[in-house]
Amino acid sequence: MNQKNMYYTNNTLIRASIYLLVLAILDSIFTDYGIRNNHISEANPLMKLLYDTSIIGFYFIKISLPLLLIYIMTKVQPKRYIQLLLVVALLIYSGVLFQHFFWISLLV
Repeated sequence: MNQKNMYYTNNTLIRASIYLLVLAILDSIFTDYGIRNNHISEANPLMKLLYDTSIIGFYFIKISLPLLLIYIMTKVQPKRYIQLLLVVALLIYSGVLFQHFFWISLLV
């Protein structure tokens, strides 16, 4: 892979990671709101345990993992499997955000 393509791919991965961070922040806020107001429950057993133990810890983990990913993306060579995994993560988070929008629309 030439230097120009690698630069383009790495920047694309970093932008995608930042998008994932935004989705994670929105997911954290909507999940917290939904749980606090008894509209939803946390489906992930580990995150449920963390939320029940420490809401600050819940936010910290939900936001720090994408931040860690952004840092890692600045240090690694762009690989095809990394792109694929990032796309899968974006699709899953987008689906979760769609679910949040759905239950919020039911409240209005």
